[in-house]
Amino acid sequence: MTLYGLRHPLLARTAAGAGLIALLAGIPAILLIFFWPIVLPTLDDLATPGEPVVIKTLLLATVWTCWALFAAAVAVELAGVARARRSHVRLPFQRLAAYLITSITVAATVPVAAPRALIPAAAIAATSAETPGQTAAGPHQTEITEAYVSYVVQQRDTLWTIAEKQLGDPMRYRDIIALNQGRTMNDGRPFTHGEWLQPGCTLHLPADARKPQHTRPRTHTVAPGQTLWGISKEHLGKGDRYKKIFKLNKGRPQPDGGKLRDPDVLEPGWRLILPKHERDARKAEPVQRRTLSRHTAEPAYRFSSPHPSDSPPSIASSRLASGENISSPGPGARAVSLQPVTSSHAPSPPAPTAPQTPPSDAVASPSEVIVLPQGGMMALSFAAGITVALAATRLHRRRRLPAPTTDEPISVLAPEPQPPAVRALERAHRSRDVDAEPLNDLEVVSSAFEIDPPITLKAGIRGEDPVHLPLSGLNLALTGPGADDGIRAIVLDLLTQADAYRTSILIPTHDAERWFGNTIFALTDHLPELQLIATLDEAIHQLEEQLVGRRGLLQDYEVDDIHQLRQAEPGEPLPALLLAASCPDGHPYLDNLLTNAADLGLGAVLTGRTTAGTSCAINQAHHVTEATGPLATELRDVTLFHLPPDAAASMLHTLATGNGMPTEHPEQPADLPIPPSSATPRPVRFVLLGEPSIDVSGTPVDLSRRTKALELFVLLALRPKGLDREEICEHLWPDLEETLAGYRFHAALKDLRTALREVSTSDGKTAHFIERSGRTYRVDPQHINVDLWAFHQALADARTATSQQNKLMALEAAASLCLGQLGQGLKYDWLDQDHRWPLTIASVKALLQLGALHEQAGHNERALEVYDQAYALDPDMESAARSTIRLLATLGRTDEARQRARHLRTRLNTLGVAPSPETQAILQQLSTRSPGSRQAL
Repeated sequence: MTLYGLRHPLLARTAAGAGLIALLAGIPAILLIFFWPIVLPTLDDLATPGEPVVIKTLLLATVWTCWALFAAAVAVELAGVARARRSHVRLPFQRLAAYLITSITVAATVPVAAPRALIPAAAIAATSAETPGQTAAGPHQTEITEAYVSYVVQQRDTLWTIAEKQLGDPMRYRDIIALNQGRTMNDGRPFTHGEWLQPGCTLHLPADARKPQHTRPRTHTVAPGQTLWGISKEHLGKGDRYKKIFKLNKGRPQPDGGKLRDPDVLEPGWRLILPKHERDARKAEPVQRRTLSRHTAEPAYRFSSPHPSDSPPSIASSRLASGENISSPGPGARAVSLQPVTSSHAPSPPAPTAPQTPPSDAVASPSEVIVLPQGGMMALSFAAGITVALAATRLHRRRRLPAPTTDEPISVLAPEPQPPAVRALERAHRSRDVDAEPLNDLEVVSSAFEIDPPITLKAGIRGEDPVHLPLSGLNLALTGPGADDGIRAIVLDLLTQADAYRTSILIPTHDAERWFGNTIFALTDHLPELQLIATLDEAIHQLEEQLVGRRGLLQDYEVDDIHQLRQAEPGEPLPALLLAASCPDGHPYLDNLLTNAADLGLGAVLTGRTTAGTSCAINQAHHVTEATGPLATELRDVTLFHLPPDAAASMLHTLATGNGMPTEHPEQPADLPIPPSSATPRPVRFVLLGEPSIDVSGTPVDLSRRTKALELFVLLALRPKGLDREEICEHLWPDLEETLAGYRFHAALKDLRTALREVSTSDGKTAHFIERSGRTYRVDPQHINVDLWAFHQALADARTATSQQNKLMALEAAASLCLGQLGQGLKYDWLDQDHRWPLTIASVKALLQLGALHEQAGHNERALEVYDQAYALDPDMESAARSTIRLLATLGRTDEARQRARHLRTRLNTLGVAPSPETQAILQQLSTRSPGSRQAL
């Protein structure tokens, strides 16, 4: 335990017990031995309060009062532990009493009784079994055959209390032992007298046991297009009763992490608790097969066999009311079949909803899943996290770029190559919503900002349906050849959600090296939520500290669980905490610790064994072949998300660079091979810098309805030497079969040529515009003028200029072409990943160099215009903002300079970074400078 640094459970329990006894018995013993009898002051003594007898009496009264309050607090806490729920009585010293008692109860494993957690009141799985119960026959025992009632063990249950509540006589616990002796329990071990009772295991009780007298609240899963009014009308009979549903569900965390805050805003897939007195339209229907949900007090919905084209929400609602399997479109235009599952019967293996096929390496790729080229499979939401990290990486690099000197050669540099898995994830995320407006990097980063910690883990898929596990109280142990890949996927997925104190992950050092390689040690400074701990015992120590600390906070704020605590004290950093470790032989103390953490946002995922949690065997195809424990039903037949070592290492590096880790890679120029200029005027003008436009002899060409024709034109303009058909298809149709992609290519090529010929003069009617030489296709430089080529030519002229005047003219030509970012508004994955940002950086550096040359020549106003152009082109490049602020201040335009400084600070705050030392010096001088002063900066 963690009492004052004591990590051994026996020592911690002994220390806490000794402290409790010392405070309860030691204080009165000392007072009675040394200060008894008490001499009370007389009236004359009270007239002079400074008398020693008065002071002594007041001090003794204070000590006795404090001791009495502490004793009362201990009694209140002990009563709360005995009743298995938090007391609402508040007394002084209760925090200290709660800390000591928690230290004792967490470190101690109570014999026979199940440990305390957050499962509600005891529930009987009251399916009367007509099949006879069997017991293992002992030496003097014969087989007993009789009807029985199944009972699911709850927290703090003992055989004595079960017999008292369900059979009316605590002494009948012997009947329960006789009925269950030798039976195999849920964890795979036989029941023996004196064995601990594990929550979730099923006992057989005599047939005269009491039947359940309560029902659990029912829920409704929101379908697309549904409103609270419609749900209220369907389930409560009147639409105007929607306020009751809203009140019950306001602020509750939903499966996607969102919360119901506005009655007019519902998201598909949210689960709403319905009021108790609701119109039950399903009572008269045949009883459905039901399965106990062990980790929630609400009924769950089982997802199966998606068919997007089945029935609309209105039809789906009526089918749900009648107990049928229904389909309704879910998030991401994906449909799922919802089958209501309630929890009034004992756990039993669910009936398969579809024929089961043996696992294989070939896994179907549903719309919410990405299969990676390096091997591995992850959820699409994970791709969003990697995309945010890549955008942040680009922002950090551009922010740090210094302004070029006046004699520095400016070139367009080749982008840093991305690992195939990272590239595939970014492409999958970008292609998810092709109709949305493209976001710049700062918008991508800021739109992804979230403060609520995750409440579930993405475990994998069953068929095409995602499987999520509750993180709080999770105790999951994986074994088999696919276990390590599954651990890597869980850790990486949580790290993509680790900003703003949302997540904290503990990994022992040797496990981190085994799973991610020794390069992880160089990355940890830039992965602040990933904590590498020397040993498993030290990691458990930190887990214990969090458990005791959070229990104390629950007591202080008078709340029941971590969710309420986060709402009561949003400023308190309470991230979701996960321990990932290897534990081949199991760790009973860790199991007991996690059983007490179900309401505290703490969990663990292990490779190895667990005695109280869920164990899964994972085969080479990452399929769960066997599962036992509380989450066995949820994980059976699931294919886990998984990552091989190389892919995981590349993604860790991406997350670290997204957090500001500098990277060094060779800078290689990627200047275009400029085609020779034509002696005759070229009729077609193609503008790519800024918003794309095409005109033929001044007549605009509209390719908005021929999207692939435009993309083909852009691709070939960026490759003046040309590409063969296979390379073009790989860029434009990477997911299509080669023959079909070839058909698409020829159709796009025909559309492009037709569009250009339709507005051409008689000379251009026969032009091809796109030449073919052997297997290579390229833009015809004799008919088409591309501004991007002219920009590269201007940069080349600036690099080879022999005088400052010639360089100034070349850079002015480049500046006249910088009308915006490359292909502004176009959403092509290959354009963003390979071309747009390297060209933007080169454009800004060319403009900054041009501004510096004008400053040297004394042309300050022109220099300011050029700096403004650079800042507008990329406001996230700190050197551009710094040059503008400095020159504005030099020209005496202090108010404008301060306004730009505020804007720069806002953008840097969005990234969570401070200005560079050079920028900070200029901002400091600006803040201390008096208005109207023209002193040099």
